[in-house]
Amino acid sequence: MNVTTRLFPDPRGDAPLPVTEYTMTNDQGISVSAINYGAILTDVRVPDKTGKVESIVLRFPDLSGYIDHADLYLGALVGRTAGRVDGASFELEGTTYDLPQNDGRNSLHGNGEFSTAFWEAEVFDAPDPSVCEARQKVAVTFLYTSPAGSNGFPGEVHAEVTYQLDNSNNFQILFRADTDADTVLDLTNHTYFNLSGDQKTDILSQVLIADVDRFVELREDLIPTGNILPVDFTAFDFRLGETFSQGRASDHPQNVMVGHGYDHPFLFREEGSHSLRMSDPESGRALTLTTDAPAFVMYTCNAPAAGVELADGPLVPFAGAALEAQGIPEAIHHPEWPSPVLRRGEVFTRQTVWSFGIL
Repeated sequence: MNVTTRLFPDPRGDAPLPVTEYTMTNDQGISVSAINYGAILTDVRVPDKTGKVESIVLRFPDLSGYIDHADLYLGALVGRTAGRVDGASFELEGTTYDLPQNDGRNSLHGNGEFSTAFWEAEVFDAPDPSVCEARQKVAVTFLYTSPAGSNGFPGEVHAEVTYQLDNSNNFQILFRADTDADTVLDLTNHTYFNLSGDQKTDILSQVLIADVDRFVELREDLIPTGNILPVDFTAFDFRLGETFSQGRASDHPQNVMVGHGYDHPFLFREEGSHSLRMSDPESGRALTLTTDAPAFVMYTCNAPAAGVELADGPLVPFAGAALEAQGIPEAIHHPEWPSPVLRRGEVFTRQTVWSFGIL
């Protein structure tokens, strides 16, 4: 196992600082790459059932794509808050905080602060002495400090994310953050998956099985209404495994409203595993996601803007599925939901693991 580095291509010279790509590779040929701009995961490469190694994420070939299309959040670390905040405003301890309106009248993904910031990087590429001196895992930690008042949020936040790959084909994302004043915080990763390999097809025939029994109803501007609905007898039921195509075929008003697909928070069962599994019968690849987050947001790239060129082809409808393990968006306005408030003296932690395998 090892970590290699290279200067990430910046053909227009947009970056004020050099951007470095860190690639973690295990002994099975699986690799995960990330850059210090936005702590973005720029590539994930795994073998198919024949052993052919290909990319399973949507990606840009160079920095220009990530800058020009920052609103896609491809592979990015999202913060301070994942998801939308109604009216780009919230109240905390009697004080009202106004955020930038970057999604109509609402705020989305913390105005892209964390996903466009330059993060410091620390590489961990040493043998683990507890396992017979054999190297069992490698990791890169990215660190960023968000100043008090940044994008309207209170408190200075010190955030870090560790990306760790092991020799059992598990990739761990570990978030940690603290603040010097009470604030709102909910971090996630926004990678889009397509298990066909190098984006050979869309995801409609790929399969999702998820341990969720409820989903969050949305308004037309994609803000949660406050209603949490059962998945039973709807195209939101993935408990036994369904293809993503069921969303496109559905006449459920919520599927239709978001472009005949999904852009919804799903709630894991309160008593049960917090996991989901995406697989592709054609390539044989499978990805299992486990997390301690209470929910995940699934966006299936239903109606993307035309003319976006990715590393492996154009961005087309259903090119990939973002599976964002996080809290429930808009929870700051719904005290009955798990709170997104991080208090001074507390530490925010979240862990998500992607496990790669073959059907």
